[in-house]
Amino acid sequence: MRTGDVVGGRYELEDARGSGSGGVVWGAFDRKLKRRVALKRPHTAADHTDRTQFRREAETAAQVQHPNAVSIFDTVDADDCWLVMEYMPAESLDKALAAKGPLPPERVARIGVQIAGALAAVHAKNIVHRDVKPGNVLVTDDDLAKLTDFGISIWRDVTRTDDGRVTGTPAYTSPEVAGGHPASRASDVFSLGATLFAAVEGTPPFGNGEPHEVLERVRRGQTLPMRQAGPLAPLLAEMLRPHPHRRPTTDEVRLRLKDIVGDWEPPPAPVQRPTRARARRRPLLRAAAGFTFVMAISAVVFTWQYQAPAAQQHSPVSDLVGDERTADPCALIDEEELRRFGPTRLFTTYGNFNRCDVVVDVSAKAPVDVEIQLITRASRAVQGRPFEVIEGAWQSGECDRTVVVDDEYAVRVAAKLQNPPLDLCAVAEVATGTVLKVLRSGPIPRRATPFPAGSLAHVDACSVLDDEALTTLAGVDGDSAVNVFGNWACKWFSTVGGPGINLRFDQHPAQEVLMGELVEVGGRAGYLQLNTGSSTNCTVSVPHRPANLPQRAQIDVMVLTVTGDRPGHEYCARAMRLTAVAAAKLPS
Repeated sequence: MRTGDVVGGRYELEDARGSGSGGVVWGAFDRKLKRRVALKRPHTAADHTDRTQFRREAETAAQVQHPNAVSIFDTVDADDCWLVMEYMPAESLDKALAAKGPLPPERVARIGVQIAGALAAVHAKNIVHRDVKPGNVLVTDDDLAKLTDFGISIWRDVTRTDDGRVTGTPAYTSPEVAGGHPASRASDVFSLGATLFAAVEGTPPFGNGEPHEVLERVRRGQTLPMRQAGPLAPLLAEMLRPHPHRRPTTDEVRLRLKDIVGDWEPPPAPVQRPTRARARRRPLLRAAAGFTFVMAISAVVFTWQYQAPAAQQHSPVSDLVGDERTADPCALIDEEELRRFGPTRLFTTYGNFNRCDVVVDVSAKAPVDVEIQLITRASRAVQGRPFEVIEGAWQSGECDRTVVVDDEYAVRVAAKLQNPPLDLCAVAEVATGTVLKVLRSGPIPRRATPFPAGSLAHVDACSVLDDEALTTLAGVDGDSAVNVFGNWACKWFSTVGGPGINLRFDQHPAQEVLMGELVEVGGRAGYLQLNTGSSTNCTVSVPHRPANLPQRAQIDVMVLTVTGDRPGHEYCARAMRLTAVAAAKLPS
């Protein structure tokens, strides 16, 4: 399909806006009613059974008529199954949180009372949403809120099947769904509680991290304490109860939130003018990247919560961090302080270029890895004020802290060792104290030694996958790129959900054998790594050995991972194609 094509003799396509849940999303103009709409169709061809189910589920979702739930206008299934949905220029709640931080309890209650009402209407039609989260809540400046992204697509109609997949986003998934049970009205209530928790506290109730780690904390019911919820705290605690039958209904939630907001009433939805919207080409669309298409489509596990402008544009210079590529993460480590736990060894060239490690030999066979990383706050949706220390959710074998630097940056501190003979958090606290001491004394010192010629440290990771490759091979919008730090690692995702892409440059000892199956990637040797069990990602690594440069003790490795909510092997073909495109752009 191309810009200008007409779907169903009525909807003129304007531009592809990204992808998710196996489908491509387009902005379109409804010639008949003279209005903007959003259209979505699957990547793969639909057979007769798919079409029948598609029509049935779309008809069910279209029955939901509520001012705080997006509308489904039409379906077109002549050649492809197209879903025609309401278009609304508004910011998703996760973007608002990333840009402005936690919201006051009163404003969160205003948002919550509207979404609870929409969910009550959805549940009255015997529909379960399956993926309530900040990214699926649109909010205007005057606090009109709408629920988006209903779980009604032809690509996913169950919560857990025999392939082991779990629908929903890990940080907002209920314990019973994380444990393999079907989604229900009660699990929607839990997800709404987790969404409101994140809005008022600045982080989901189970913290952030890799999907399998978060899901494990969900299954154990290890929620973070509430510190800023105020009048919302008692209700949120009930909504987040581990046992589904002990949670309030959506209508009960709505009434209790109504008591908090008092006489406040949500504003009316903006009226769309019946005029022709001219199709815009891609450079102009970037200026509108903050607007979200309303997608009433399936639930999805989505690794990266924050959505930001293209990372190819360098971040503003921070007074404390300065130039990202010359800031020295090792300057944030004091080996002498860590020696109270045992002898130390400093590693300056392990992992990504934004990282420095100290190994502390706490006993003969128990080395603790203390890892320090400089990151952008956008890459992990870090909330908080400068110099605030955020505790990560507890997990076996690791204790982590995040130190907020300023509006742009943060420092991650992690102490790692399985079955440790000491308290890992005591080690992390000492390392965190050093980070704070350095930050309070002024700008982070610069690197003493420049990166060697031919190193991937001189390459922009966010530029090795262009818009065409991201859209055609992965259905991902290039404007969704997030710079992790120094543009040495980059993340992409769809604004409407779907598998995410993480591309980073790592350093490894030259003699180290990379893990995975040896494969050919665009004429280069690569290694395909697919974890077994419940893994939902596929990784391809490509060593970088420039032929015209002398051998070094370390080699650089490009690592590309595709992550979603389906079994990892389903993403390997996509990971291989993307890696081939990226590898072709590396210096030879």
